Amino acid sequence: MRRHYFFIILFVIGSFSCAKDNNHSGYIDENQALLENLNEVDGRQHTYNYDFELLEFREKVDYYAPVSFSEALASIPSVMRDKLNLISQSDLPFAAQQEANIVTSWNAFNKLVFQVQFSYLENTTGYQTNFKDFFIVSVTQYPEDPFADEQATLAMEENIKGYEKLVLEGTHPMYYKPASGSWPRMFDYYKFIEEDKLMDKESTGSSQYYTWYNGLIYKIGFNMDVSATDHEALIRKIILGS
Repeated sequence: MRRHYFFIILFVIGSFSCAKDNNHSGYIDENQALLENLNEVDGRQHTYNYDFELLEFREKVDYYAPVSFSEALASIPSVMRDKLNLISQSDLPFAAQQEANIVTSWNAFNKLVFQVQFSYLENTTGYQTNFKDFFIVSVTQYPEDPFADEQATLAMEENIKGYEKLVLEGTHPMYYKPASGSWPRMFDYYKFIEEDKLMDKESTGSSQYYTWYNGLIYKIGFNMDVSATDHEALIRKIILGS
């Protein structure tokens, strides 16, 4: 009988120990806990760069209602958050409102992949650029460097006409395409439709930067007075911190 009670006590102790070690044992990925305070909404398609085609296919995509920059930073993994260097409104040549969007998906290893969009928008009515000034930074987790293989990079570059290839740091390339002509390259971004509680995807003509660095893909688009600021310096500050 005493042995029976001994096993019961061990079971209870073990249960409390597991609960203490893992408060979110029902999650597939521990980072799901970061999303608890966000409001999940319906969504239509995810954003990616049409030219490079990376991240075109994503599994089990979930969308969350817009939040402040600080709320977004608190709702993404620290390994991602610690790499971001957001600019302030004073760095831009226009007055802007700030909102952030978080979108998640799952990779082939059953790990949660975070995408976060930080938007600086002149238009005060919400996610409608309508030819107003904007500066949008989209960052997505992507562990492997897609430009590490020289042959694969050269093949990719055959399909991205009009981009200027810059050096971000060391051997890391950064691609820039200015908005020019009557039909500039389209840049897609998330827009929240409040009345429908729906995260939609829209596109607009934009100058664009695209690169991979330190486990993240950066897709940055803007429409603003480029003569009033050093936009390349801003991009480098966001990615490199200086």
